[in-house]
This record gives sequence, C-alpha cells and structure tokens, in this order.
Amino acid sequence: MRSLPSLTRPLTGVLLLALFLGLAPLAALAQNAATATATADSVQVPAPTRLRHPSVLAASASFVHLLPLHILKEKVADINDLTAAGSGVMGDIRLYVLDGLALSVGGMRAGYGLLDNKQGEMDAINARFIDSDPITPDNYLRLDGGYFNLTAFLGNKITPGSRFNPYLRTSVMYFDWALHEDGRGSDVVTYQDRPIEGQNLGFGAGIGTEYRLNRRANLDLSLLWGYVLTGDEIEWEGLQSPINDSYYWTNTHFWNLSLGLVIGI
Repeated sequence: MRSLPSLTRPLTGVLLLALFLGLAPLAALAQNAATATATADSVQVPAPTRLRHPSVLAASASFVHLLPLHILKEKVADINDLTAAGSGVMGDIRLYVLDGLALSVGGMRAGYGLLDNKQGEMDAINARFIDSDPITPDNYLRLDGGYFNLTAFLGNKITPGSRFNPYLRTSVMYFDWALHEDGRGSDVVTYQDRPIEGQNLGFGAGIGTEYRLNRRANLDLSLLWGYVLTGDEIEWEGLQSPINDSYYWTNTHFWNLSLGLVIGI
C-alpha cells in the first residue's frame, strides 16, 4: 500500500518561494541605493571660489623706477632719445567692483635725467638753441600727474592655489611735466623764451601680480608701458633738425616698474 506524501516538502517549497519573492525587491532596492551613493561620491563638487580681496576699498603706496624708451624714427636723435632712468613714488585708492576687477585713482611724482652718451647729438640739438638755454646732462624731465587704472585679476583662473594673483592693467594719465635745468625745482629750460613744459594726457597698459601677505595686505609688482603726449610742433615751432625737419622735442615713452604695498581699508 502506497504511503501518503509528506506535507513538509510542499510547505518547505512554498516558504522558500515566499522568502525569495519578499527579499528580491529589498535586494534590488539596496542595490539601487548603493549605486546612487557611488554615483554621488564620484561627482566632484567644485571648490568654492577663493576670495582675494575681502575689503571693498584699499590704499596703495609704491616705489617707481622709470625706464625711458628711445624711439629713433628718422636717424636724428631728439631730446627724448637722450633720457636716462629715474625714480619716484606713487599711490592710489582702489575700489574692488568685483573680487577680480578694480578701479583705482591715484597720482605719481617722478621723472628722469639726461645723458650725453651719443657723440655730437646733444651739440647738434643745442645748435638750434640760439639765445636759449642749452640742453645738458644736468637737465631733469619732471613727470608728475594723476592716473585712472582698470585692473583685471586672473589669479582665480590661472593660479587658484597660490599666493600670487596676476593681473592685466590699463591706464589713462594726465601729466604736469617740465624739462628743468638742474633737477626738480630748478628753472625750466626755454626755447625762444618759451618754457618746455605742459599738461598733457597719456595712456598705458601693462601686467603685474599681487602677493598675499595676510588677509588684508598684498605686495604689488607691476610693469606698465606709458606714453605721454608731450610733443607740440606749434608750441615750439622751429625746434627741429635742419637735416630732415624732424622735431627735437617729441612725445615721451617709458616703462614704469613699480613695487608697493596694498592695504585693505
């Protein structure tokens, strides 16, 4: 006689099937959660932009070294081609419109002297100064004036983890200048009773960098090309070479190398 089938086997199968069907969604949910966590961990959150200028206003003071540029166009030297390096000071107030953009207004007190290192050229110029003050190596070109600068800082773009904060700068200048006989404060050199002096616009452009000392203080090193419209063919009519009519007093070019300190206010 056949024995009746045991009830434990079907019950065991039913229990295993129910357990599988119940745990499968939980396993899938756990796998999806782990995948989402891994994806979130793999996404790189960009670092916050570094604040370079916590103060909206700042003041600066700098030492200036002027290096004149000699641009000899017509093979006849003019007075501007006989200039030598000089020094001075400048300072400004800066407004940080953005952390990476600043407007500044300031002034400069500087100038440079003359050298007679080109054989015969100073004598050729003085041949035109009949009954006027001669040009000598003792002469001093005073360059005093004000400027307006626009500065764009690039540090957060090209040196984000550095203390250095490079920048580009453009400048509009206005100079009160004069060619003095023997240093600042002496008489102005004249030509046909007209002093060689004036007030003229200028402009410039250059590069530089700040170096962070602490949260509010930075060193500032810059090199700026400057161009001042000192030449005036009407004011000093006749002050020109007999060889090719090139003028002996022209516009002024220079490099402005400065090192200073900027303090946030």
